[in-house]
Formats: sequence, structure tokens, C-alpha cells
Amino acid sequence: MDVLGKLATLLRLLAFMVLVYLLLAWMVERNSRNPQGKVRAFFRILTSPVTGLAARYLPGADQDRLLKVSAGVVAAVWVVMIALDELLLRTQ
Repeated sequence: MDVLGKLATLLRLLAFMVLVYLLLAWMVERNSRNPQGKVRAFFRILTSPVTGLAARYLPGADQDRLLKVSAGVVAAVWVVMIALDELLLRTQ
């Protein structure tokens, strides 16, 4: 496997991991009753690099919306990386 294939596989795995974290954060955000809870704060800090980027394009959006939009974008990146990885594997 060449370097481009390895990079595509790595990005595919990274996108999947970020998607799982975003979905977990969304579940905690919706089900947590304590707005100042430590679990909620942990997931906000964990996902802040991704939701912070979404917040730049969605000013004034609440955390729930930021998590949904971020998860959608990361899911799209994940699907593209799967397709790219499969394409690179076929060409070898």
C-alpha cells in the first residue's frame, strides 16, 4: 500500500472516531439533566475543535445544532474517505 492509501485509511479511521465522539456528545447533551454536569463539560471540551469550526459558520447556534451539523459534515467526510480508500485499493 502506498503512502496515499495509508493516509486515506488513517483519515478514514480518524473521521470515524470523531463521528463517534460527536454522536456520544449529542446523546449526552440531549439526555443530561444537569446543565453544569461534568460529563456534559467533558464532551463539550472533547468535541470543541470540531464544533468550534461549525460555530464560525453558524453564529448564535445552540450546542445541539452545532453537534448535529458537525456530525453531518464529519459523516460526509467519512463516506468520502471510504470511497477514496476503496478506489485506491482497486488501482493497486
